[in-house]
Amino acid sequence: GHGIKEIVEIIENKVDYFGVSNEYEAFEIRQISDRNIIVFGACQDYEKLMSLNISFAIFSYFDAKKVINLAKKVKLLPKMHVCINSGMNRYGVKTVEEFEKIIEICLKNNIVLEGVYTHFSSLTTDRFYTKLQHEKFLEFITHVPAEWNTIKHIGGGNTLHTDMQADMYRVGIQIYGYGNEQVEPVMKIESQIVDLQEVEKGEHVGYLCSYTANQNITIATVPLGYADGFPRKLSNNFEVVINGKKARGVGNICMDAMMFDVSEISCKVGDKVCVFENATQFAKLLNTSEYEVLTNLSHLRGERIVY
Repeated sequence: GHGIKEIVEIIENKVDYFGVSNEYEAFEIRQISDRNIIVFGACQDYEKLMSLNISFAIFSYFDAKKVINLAKKVKLLPKMHVCINSGMNRYGVKTVEEFEKIIEICLKNNIVLEGVYTHFSSLTTDRFYTKLQHEKFLEFITHVPAEWNTIKHIGGGNTLHTDMQADMYRVGIQIYGYGNEQVEPVMKIESQIVDLQEVEKGEHVGYLCSYTANQNITIATVPLGYADGFPRKLSNNFEVVINGKKARGVGNICMDAMMFDVSEISCKVGDKVCVFENATQFAKLLNTSEYEVLTNLSHLRGERIVY
């Protein structure tokens, strides 16, 4: 939700790789940066990935065989990172036997694995399960030929603060300021008041008459809504800051607008509204994670400004 272009330009000289979810994000980044990129989701256009020198994950012997056969045909070098399923049970190679088959086909075709990695499912909540996952990963990497210098990497971000040794750590949400007390959120969202309405006692506000005024109030309308990543579940349930004072949301959040009670605030059309400063606040209200809150904001229709 922070903007690919903006984040790439800020951190490209501070990271070894950009980790992305899919090949479309990778292609977008390649247009603005020549840094290393790894795609961690499923891919389709392996030929284009190889031609652009983009690394990618493989999840099985079937993947490895398909990619290697294509690489031979188009005479390009595949930069593969094997995902080890150490207990997340989302993606990856689950048995040492299958992993050995991948190594064997690589050796047969003079291809080196660029990386081997795993992901911990409960790093901050279950030490014992994390330990089991780590031990399984260590078992797998003993089968990687030492002369390959294959990168062994782990994530999420709190792996940085453990004693688990790796060649590389995937920082995750910490780069945006969440998940550890040593980091701070880097984004806030500001809008403005575009209309003021005087609402009399007993009148309703918003779709489905979801709020009824119990006294005469003044309503300020802000031009952001669920199309921008603010779910309707926040309706009547969160506050923004206008001229240094908190204003409570009233009525259902619309696709493109939301309304706030500014009866006790001196304000006018055009005044700035701080709508968002911390995803943790929204995550608690929505009973979800900061990840979901932030990815929803990728829909935000507005200018992203780097300070």
